[in-house]
Amino acid sequence: MRRRTALIPVVVICALLAGCGSRLTDEQRAALAVPRGGTGTGQGVVAEEDGAAVPGSDGTAAQPGSTDAQQPDGRPNPPGSIAGACQGTGGATDKGVTAGEITVANVSDISGPVPGIFQSAQQATKAFVEYFNATQGTVCGRKLKLVSFDSRTDSGGDQQATSQACEQAFALVGSMSAFDQGGGPAAAGCGIPDLRASTVTAQRQRTPVSFGVASNVVNLVSSAGPDLVKSSFPGAIGNAAYLYLNADASAQNARSMQKAAEARGIKFVYSQAIDITDVNYAPYVAKLKETGAKLVYWMGSAQYAVRLQQAMRQQGFTPEAFITDPSAYDPQYLKQGGAAVDGTVVYTNGALFEENNAQVALYKQWLGRVAPGAAPSYFGMFAWAAARLFVQTAAKIGPQLTRKAMVDAIRGVHDFTAEGMVAPQDVGGKRTSACMTLVRLKGGAWSRLAPASGYSCGTLIDTGAGG
Repeated sequence: MRRRTALIPVVVICALLAGCGSRLTDEQRAALAVPRGGTGTGQGVVAEEDGAAVPGSDGTAAQPGSTDAQQPDGRPNPPGSIAGACQGTGGATDKGVTAGEITVANVSDISGPVPGIFQSAQQATKAFVEYFNATQGTVCGRKLKLVSFDSRTDSGGDQQATSQACEQAFALVGSMSAFDQGGGPAAAGCGIPDLRASTVTAQRQRTPVSFGVASNVVNLVSSAGPDLVKSSFPGAIGNAAYLYLNADASAQNARSMQKAAEARGIKFVYSQAIDITDVNYAPYVAKLKETGAKLVYWMGSAQYAVRLQQAMRQQGFTPEAFITDPSAYDPQYLKQGGAAVDGTVVYTNGALFEENNAQVALYKQWLGRVAPGAAPSYFGMFAWAAARLFVQTAAKIGPQLTRKAMVDAIRGVHDFTAEGMVAPQDVGGKRTSACMTLVRLKGGAWSRLAPASGYSCGTLIDTGAGG
């Protein structure tokens, strides 16, 4: 996140894996990159997920029905369907499309040095396909079919999987890969619509057919973040500190966020990069105490945030707020850090799992059906949102569905919220969301800190860092 409103976890993960992997062991790389909420098994297989479930009277997913993929499903959609009332006999209008079926692909990191790193994105995409086929009818007479690929936490793996998807599917939906630059040329070359949970690398962001539903750009930072911090901790904004892992992306994002915070009136008394191989955080805590820091920002993986907070606890240093990105908003963070991480403040541009949100409830419900025991995650939320946007857009295009028509339509999406599941995202414009929320971990539970409801939306500040 940290691109800004919520994209640091992804960018940092990518940078740490790519920029530092040559000098780290697999164990160290895993510590850097495991996403909060990852519950993957690490199975490194290419699996086909057939989501052609038949609508059931109880709203649950049934086994694939007898509908011929070469024939449209002529049954009307239920009232209120995501796909509207569109029916048709468009036939095989493009690669991956038949009269009765649309094949979509998900390419995410499942295996590699960090097993299951982005499995939650693939699980969420599968959950949405099952949900849609079981309860929402069809997209202009067509059911959805999902094929899943493992990009193996490797640019070559992403390239290979994307090339396969080009031949087997109409579109890429909900994908998440730490080295997503690998598949960019293949996606652009075949023209496959690529509606991702988030784009991680600048190369993939520049790919004309690729769009992140978590739309973020490093140099564009919303004023909402620092403004929320100012209103929540008014007595501490004159004594802030920024610590970050010494890796290209995390350093780039830290500089950008710090510049934006300074532009909104937050004063920093200490800024420090920490080497990934550094195991002694005591000197950094001593400096925090010496400079009188009251706000401590952290940019980097949550495991290292835990290490810093444990060192702070050992030295009896408690700032008014310890602020980090959504990768910490996960049960594993609390499990790993215990009492040392209590009080952590996280900024996010997605709905809170603890609050009542219809789309989050659906995501949790269907995730439990396709992956029992899996925890919902930030990445999964945006993968679900990507799948929803795909269906809505395909239905608007109508029976004559083509890759070009889909890409052109996505370029016109500038205020997407997935029915309130995420803050408004400029998917088509590929610009950072201007809105965010602060949540705080207190007494072992996460709760909203600010604003009182919804999101706080500001203006985008061009920091000139990493753009």
